[in-house]
Amino acid sequence: MAETNATILIPDISGFTEFMTTTELGHASHAINMLIDAMLEAVGEEYEVSEIEGDAVLLIKKGPAPSKKDILDTCIKIFNAFHFQRKWMQQHTICACGACQAIIELSLKFVAHHGPLAEIKIGKFVKQSGPEMIVAHRLLKNSIDNHEYLLLTEKLLEQAIDTPETLELEWFSSSEEYASIGKIDYRFLLLNEARKKVPEPPEPQNYYRTDNSSFLEISIEASFQDVYSVIKDVTERYKWIRELKSITQDSPGAYVGSTHVFSYEDHQAIISPLRMSVADDGIIYAESCKINEQNLSLVFEYVFKNTGSQSCIFAARILNAGESPLSEEDKLPLFQELENLSSNLGRK
Repeated sequence: MAETNATILIPDISGFTEFMTTTELGHASHAINMLIDAMLEAVGEEYEVSEIEGDAVLLIKKGPAPSKKDILDTCIKIFNAFHFQRKWMQQHTICACGACQAIIELSLKFVAHHGPLAEIKIGKFVKQSGPEMIVAHRLLKNSIDNHEYLLLTEKLLEQAIDTPETLELEWFSSSEEYASIGKIDYRFLLLNEARKKVPEPPEPQNYYRTDNSSFLEISIEASFQDVYSVIKDVTERYKWIRELKSITQDSPGAYVGSTHVFSYEDHQAIISPLRMSVADDGIIYAESCKINEQNLSLVFEYVFKNTGSQSCIFAARILNAGESPLSEEDKLPLFQELENLSSNLGRK
């Protein structure tokens, strides 16, 4: 059994358990995967990824302990990547489910420790273990009254290269007592201010002009959330829009800015979600639609209004996104298409 000294770094997503158990599992898992992917891309090859532990990533760096500044720099890179991705997902989601709307509640903390680790080979897998690994994981449960912080054990700091920090930071000293382990001393830094400095993703290009175009309205015997879930699932519309032959797209899923090419018998429509806003009494959703064969640039705006636990009003209208007004010749087939969509949706 090989043994080596290593730094253990664990970025841990706070709020994970509630997020996974009180929201839609499929969407929650997808959101967590995207956030972990962003964290791993930020850390690069600086640390070895030992395990993905659901809400945490176990990172290992063999050899001497890095300096406190190096650890802080690494954690801030991961922290910024996590929150940048979280903000991007909030900006671009068109999903009104609990998981996609609760991403804002997620936060990130770090525990770092250093000591000898034993490597165990199980088939193709190599797993690090030993008392120091237990210490690092136990420290994820501590008495720090905050959800975002960097915790460094005194054992790590004793072995770390001492280098001056470029920022004046307020470190706090504390300790925890664990059964079978004893007292663990550590220092921690709150990351509240660091969160305020996370770069903002570019705003999505989702502006569109509105006018006094009338809405086509129908009543549907289903909840407004269920009706919206059918419309927002852009990639599956071919299943219930009979005239639609196929859909191709630039990436999996649908979000603000994604592109989906709808192929009909005599034309193609390029669809891109623009915005979604949700409230207790309804949802507003809009998407752009370009039909090059007819030189049309449109916006389809949909409103899903709650009228009961199993009833809602679905309203839709077509707005002209181009510079020239729509002719009566253009309006007629478009309005017919809107009526067909509403009719199909009501039977869905």
